[in-house]
Amino acid sequence: MKRVLIIEDDRFNRRLYRELLEEEGISVELAASADEGLRSAQASPPDLIVMDIEMPGMDGLTATRRLKTDATTAGVPVVIISAHALHEHETRALEVGGDCFLRKPLRFPEFQQTIRRLIAR
Repeated sequence: MKRVLIIEDDRFNRRLYRELLEEEGISVELAASADEGLRSAQASPPDLIVMDIEMPGMDGLTATRRLKTDATTAGVPVVIISAHALHEHETRALEVGGDCFLRKPLRFPEFQQTIRRLIAR
C-alpha cells in the first residue's frame, strides 16, 4: 500500500486530504507543522508528500528545499499546495524542488489524479 505524508497546519484540510486519499486506498500520515513533517519523512520516507506553503514556523517552501537536499528524502515527490494564485508562487514552489503545484481551493478530482500519477512513478 502506498503511503502519503500530509504536512498541513489546518486541521480541517488535513482531515479532508486524508479522506480523499484513503478513498483511493492510500495510507495517510499527518503532520501539523513543517518541523514535524520533516522528522517523520526522514525517519520513514513516504511515497509522496503533500505540503502546504503557509504554516507557522518553517514554511512549506523551506521544508521542501530541505527534503530535496537530504539524501533520505530527495527522491520523494512533493505536491505543494497554496491559496496563493500568482504565477510567481508556482514558480518558487517548483524552483525549491516541488514536483507539482496545486491551488486552494482544491478541485478534488484533480488532487486525487495528481496523487495517483505521482505515486505511480
